[in-house]
Amino acid sequence: MKKLLVLLVAVLLVLSSTALADKVELEMNYWMSEQETGIQAAVDAFNASQDEIHVNASTVPWGQYWDKLITGLPAGSAPDIFSINALNVRDYAKNGYLLDITDLFESGKVDLTKFPQHVKDTHTVNGILWGIPKDFDSIAVFYNKDMFDAKGVAYPADDWTWDDFIATAKALTDADSGIYGVAVSASGQSWGYDYLFGNGGRLFDENGACAVNTPEAAEAFKKLADAILVEGISPTVEDQVELDADVRFQSGMIAMTFGGSWSLGTYADVFGDSLGVAPLPVMKERKTVSHCLSWVGAASTKHPEAVKTFLAFMGSYEAQALTADVVIPAYEGCDKLWAEKFANYNTDAFLGAATKGWAVPLPAADTNTQQIFTRFDDYMTEMLSSGVIEDNLAAMQDEFNGLLGK
Repeated sequence: MKKLLVLLVAVLLVLSSTALADKVELEMNYWMSEQETGIQAAVDAFNASQDEIHVNASTVPWGQYWDKLITGLPAGSAPDIFSINALNVRDYAKNGYLLDITDLFESGKVDLTKFPQHVKDTHTVNGILWGIPKDFDSIAVFYNKDMFDAKGVAYPADDWTWDDFIATAKALTDADSGIYGVAVSASGQSWGYDYLFGNGGRLFDENGACAVNTPEAAEAFKKLADAILVEGISPTVEDQVELDADVRFQSGMIAMTFGGSWSLGTYADVFGDSLGVAPLPVMKERKTVSHCLSWVGAASTKHPEAVKTFLAFMGSYEAQALTADVVIPAYEGCDKLWAEKFANYNTDAFLGAATKGWAVPLPAADTNTQQIFTRFDDYMTEMLSSGVIEDNLAAMQDEFNGLLGK
């Protein structure tokens, strides 16, 4: 009897290992460790849904993530599936590193009508959408209700203007005590692009050349610089090197901060009912830059059809609904799940970007994308520190067009 049991166990082990060997094993990497619970739940659901493919998902820290890809993709040793952002999708697509998944859209396996247009546009290069839209974000104002209440200042209205914002921030500022209404930071995503576009300017023209040196852009950046240097509602950029806006906000040193929808969960945990959310104040027209991520396949994968099968699943309502705890999923209707989780807050300040047309895709250059993105913030630092606007815009335009070969 004992021998029979041993034999039976051995047979089962052989059958199990044979079944596992028959499965296509795919490797998947992403850097967003704070989203691991939702992403792994989606991967587990896929693995449980069929018997032919198994996906092994793992996070790689941001600092190592891109090094691993840029080394592995040309060598053919990259993961089969990975996440990508707007700042890299152009270069990766043009270098032939990404798997063409057009047939998923043409066949209807992924319904593109379920995704916002600005999200699709962000990951479209040379007329091809290279990834499965994963999520999107937008920028709004977080504020500390307790600090407003202590000063008797009215909470921001949804239709407030730039002048309203300056007046509100002044009423909340006590510079002698190190308390400010806000921290205007040298961040293109949280400040620069939003008001460049919101004041009628642009970074690139229709031919991809830098076209930032305009009166509209100069006016926008002057207002940002004046908030620090003239109005005194913000610590200087130099002071923010020691303590950035996020630390100051969570420490009660500033009453407002401009930030992304991805921070709502963190701030809700810190402030609870004392947290308020409002749309960005308007200069000329309401705009907010919106970034988004997508899931892509490596062109070097040995299993392109298996990768496509998995990516089609990640483009479904089922998969995206599982990620709504932290970010706004791109799939239609899943944004409501995110909003329900944060029902105590003004989530429309973020969701209105897509539903009401405020969203402008995070601008990405045709080449040298990451360098241009970094240098934009460097120029912002100089403008906010010195108040010298036109000369810096002219220098930015010349430098960027040199990098673009324009």
